[in-house]
Formats: sequence, C-alpha cells, structure tokens
Amino acid sequence: MIAHTLRFLSGVNSTLGLYKEGIHQAREALEIYEQSNDKSGQGYAWQQLAWLLCKDNQLDAAEEAASHGIDLLSDLHDQFSVCECYHTLGLIYHSRGKKGEAINHYETALRIATTFNWHEKLFWIHYAMAQVFDDENRSIDAHVHIKHAKSHAINVTYFLAHATKLQAMFWYRQHRLKEAKSGALDAVNVFEKLGAMMDLKACKELLQRIEWAMNEA
Repeated sequence: MIAHTLRFLSGVNSTLGLYKEGIHQAREALEIYEQSNDKSGQGYAWQQLAWLLCKDNQLDAAEEAASHGIDLLSDLHDQFSVCECYHTLGLIYHSRGKKGEAINHYETALRIATTFNWHEKLFWIHYAMAQVFDDENRSIDAHVHIKHAKSHAINVTYFLAHATKLQAMFWYRQHRLKEAKSGALDAVNVFEKLGAMMDLKACKELLQRIEWAMNEA
C-alpha cells in the first residue's frame, strides 16, 4: 500500500509539473515493489518513471526505464501500459532530434492503440506525430495527423482546444497569421472557460507572438 500511495503521489506531481519530486517517489515505489517481487508494480513504476524522466529531460535514464517497463508489462499482457511506454520512447527520440526513430516508436504505439480503439491515447499519439512532421517541414503530414487527432477527441473540448492550439502554431510558423490568430483565440477562450491555467498561459504566449508578427508585417 505504501508503494501504491507513492506511485499515486508521483502521478499527482507529474500532473503538477513537479517532475523531480515525482521521480523520487516513483523510485521509492519501485524499490518497494522490487523488495516484494511485485512484477506488476515494478512495470507500472518503470512506466511512470520513464515519463517523468523524459519530462525532466533525463533522456538516457528515461529510455532505460521505458525499456524495463516494456519488458515487464509485455509479460503481463498489459497492452495499454506497453503503448504508453512506446509513446514515451517517441517523445524521448523526438527530444534528441532523432525524428525517424521517434516516428517508429509512435507508429508502434499507434498500432496498439488502434487495435483497442483507445480514443484518448490515439488523440495524443497523433498530436505528437503532428509535431514531429512539423519539425521535419512536412506540413501536409502534420495537418493530416492533426485531423486524425481531432477525430479521436470525441467532442472532448479540452482535447479539441489542444489540437486547435497546435494548428495555430503551425499556421504561425507558415506566416498564415490571420488563421493562426483566430485559432489561438479559440483555444484561449476554451482554456479560460475550463480553468486550465497552465494551458491558458502557454496559449496566450503563442497569441502574443502571433500579434507581434502581425504588427511587424
């Protein structure tokens, strides 16, 4: 129960962006799971640790954690958590600038999520793939993945706002400033209504950059 509680607290800190605190708690939980030979607990702790280490930019440690998670969770036939680990590996390789490897891991996660029709997971994988393709200046592929992401939002306003914000960012980079401003404003309004303050702050910063660019044009 102590290990479960630590893993829960680790997840809370991850949501709050307190990654170092979350990492410490996930490692404590993992140690307890290892002492009690709880393979299931170990697998979930490795999965959570991989995500936290990735967000904290400890990429080598994150890759090792994700690999441990895949090994243990595959034996347990927990395909959802395996999918999460491959998603994390995609983020790790994207952060390293290795876009081809990132796409390969995202596609593996995508195949698993598609098999079980996990809409939320499919949304975030397509969202991540759109970012990779945009970084490669493959705007058509990026827009295709945004479209796929929206199709899996299933009228979840929060997800749709994230997709709209990402679309606005792509338009901003393509100097389609009027479309970018419209999309950013739509996302700002949604995040404001939902009280999603961290997302609102990031979206307002994007809107400010767009407006500066419009004033300079």
